[in-house]
Amino acid sequence: MHERSLVRSLLRQVQALAAEHPTSRVAAVRVRIGEFSGVDPELLQIACEELVAPTALEGAEFMIQCVPLEATCDQCGNAFAVEGYRFQCPKCGSLQLTICGGEELLLDSISMEEVET
Repeated sequence: MHERSLVRSLLRQVQALAAEHPTSRVAAVRVRIGEFSGVDPELLQIACEELVAPTALEGAEFMIQCVPLEATCDQCGNAFAVEGYRFQCPKCGSLQLTICGGEELLLDSISMEEVET
């Protein structure tokens, strides 16, 4: 399951950012996963739960936002959601498309909160 290695990389990024703010703790992490990214959101969530427990990030909420596959027609300019992996413009029927969303795996945001000392 490559989701575990992705989560390890993600956690390193979050921990590096958290280290820049020693008086705060990570409250939430938001990740965007494209439908066409090759990453299973459920497996990513399970890997997060397993790998976060023994770290300083334990207790942080991990939110996963799934992004639909989107394209723009190179012929008519129509922007649309690709449904059923049918890579054809629903407006003009062209097969000449540019994918403009749904392939990403991004660390979207991190929410921090001050820790009382």
